[in-house]
Amino acid sequence: MKEKETYKVTIESFDINGYGVCHIDSKIVFVIGAVIDEEVIVEIINVHKKYAFAKLVRILKESPLRVEADCPYYKYCGGCDMMHISYEEECKIKEFRVTQTLRGLDYKLLPIIKADNIYGYRNKVMVPFCKDIDDDILYGFYQKDSHEIVSIDNCLISDELTNKILNYICKYLNIFHISIYDEKSHTGLFKEVMVRHTKLNEYMVVLVTTEYYDFSNLVNYLIEDFKEIKSIYLNINSKKTNVVLSNEYKLIYGNETIIEDILGLKFNVSPASFMQVNNSQCEKLYSKAIKLANLDKNMNVIDAYCGMGSITLNIAKNVNKVYGIEIVESAIENANNNKLLNNINNAEFILGPCEEKIKELSNMTNIDVIFFDPPRKGCDIEFLNTVISMKIPKIIYISCNVATCARDIKILEENGYKLETVVPVDLFPRTLHVETVCLLNRRND
Repeated sequence: MKEKETYKVTIESFDINGYGVCHIDSKIVFVIGAVIDEEVIVEIINVHKKYAFAKLVRILKESPLRVEADCPYYKYCGGCDMMHISYEEECKIKEFRVTQTLRGLDYKLLPIIKADNIYGYRNKVMVPFCKDIDDDILYGFYQKDSHEIVSIDNCLISDELTNKILNYICKYLNIFHISIYDEKSHTGLFKEVMVRHTKLNEYMVVLVTTEYYDFSNLVNYLIEDFKEIKSIYLNINSKKTNVVLSNEYKLIYGNETIIEDILGLKFNVSPASFMQVNNSQCEKLYSKAIKLANLDKNMNVIDAYCGMGSITLNIAKNVNKVYGIEIVESAIENANNNKLLNNINNAEFILGPCEEKIKELSNMTNIDVIFFDPPRKGCDIEFLNTVISMKIPKIIYISCNVATCARDIKILEENGYKLETVVPVDLFPRTLHVETVCLLNRRND
């Protein structure tokens, strides 16, 4: 088997990444874009010792699970992975991904919590700008495994107004010949735009540039045509880096924050706030996590990696006391403002490393449940060792990366805990990503 060779194959199954799986000369081959039970022509693009990758060249016999992608950019854009199959099958693949990653563990799997809306759900988008060969300014998303931008006019998983705002900004940049940043030469002014909005229909726009620029005209045009825009920031990032946003924000119009509603509580959302990108599914996820914890008014709870306090303050409605811990100072300030906004008195936010602060709390008060929702890299081993030493009776682990979640759970299971229940939650329809909520109990032995 060599690269660029073509073969006729039948797709036997899906793998955890949604690739079609077949065998050629006893070697497993993963076929990007192929669907189970299809007969296809494939071209080998990458060969390893035990497996290979191939791209789909032609479909000879189509699967009934295949659907026509609604997005005209789908074949080129790297934003979505699953538009070529039905949503029902997409959810099955996500459940399979969770069970395969957690294989070897004994637990109860609850059905995946599906999304009511598979389009228009994103409440935050980051969009890079560039110039084409004709020197026209365009925007879009990166091709998969590439830094080439696919020009788009309308992203289906973003909401309609966000698409209109991005299109408007692009036209302005073209009309006024604004210099666009070139990452190869590290020259130019304008880099990206972030648009975020809330279900209360408040919008925030962040213009990312390499230096300060007076965008007064653009601001005036935007707020005249889009009354929903309540806040506009300039983010200045002159560094040659893949990190889009710097810590240097300048408010150039409106309010410092926009207001979100999560399960009946109000939250100030700043440009740097972490917030789940799908509000309705976020509410389902938080509700399920709180229900699994079986909270009551006598309990004391820790919410580690608490961010702006969105789950902490919803936990507070059900317990005696909840402590939110976060190492990012601006997030703790945001969380305390949200506590005041909702007039909640039984929540306390603590700044510092989670592994240190939870230990201090355990020496001061009895903790009944700990929630944690770590970043994609999962939990630090020092944090897990501290949780284990505290012998907290119950853990609710919310994860955006089931691979690191599985790693952490195995460590917890080896040290006195038992994984009881797992619930996949589809926060990102038409993409491969899946969230999981896991309940672990401390074993009596």
